[in-house]
Amino acid sequence: MRGGVSVVGDSNPATNSNGHGSAGGLVPMSGQDEKYWSGKAKEILDEMTAIDHEIAKTKDEIKKYGADGFDATSRLGVVYVDNRASKVQGLEKRKSELEKKLDQLQEDGRKAGAAPEWFR
Repeated sequence: MRGGVSVVGDSNPATNSNGHGSAGGLVPMSGQDEKYWSGKAKEILDEMTAIDHEIAKTKDEIKKYGADGFDATSRLGVVYVDNRASKVQGLEKRKSELEKKLDQLQEDGRKAGAAPEWFR
């Protein structure tokens, strides 16, 4: 009987930035490597951090000045009312939306073979 062993594919599997080849289950899709996923996550995490700072600042203002305030120093004679409590609620809602967006990004990344540490 004549023949031999037939090999399909590369004898040296490509590795991603974590050093994992196809045996490790982490083969990044074209253009969606560690830099792609960590960049997407960083955008969301940076925005969440900014919201956290704004929430803390607004809560400090509530402690100092109360939940409501107004500005009657306008040149046009218009009085602006500032409801700080509703501002905090809006910021917390936005943060919750960002957390859901990050969860979805992590799920999409997991399906594409991204490592969990790329989202931190």
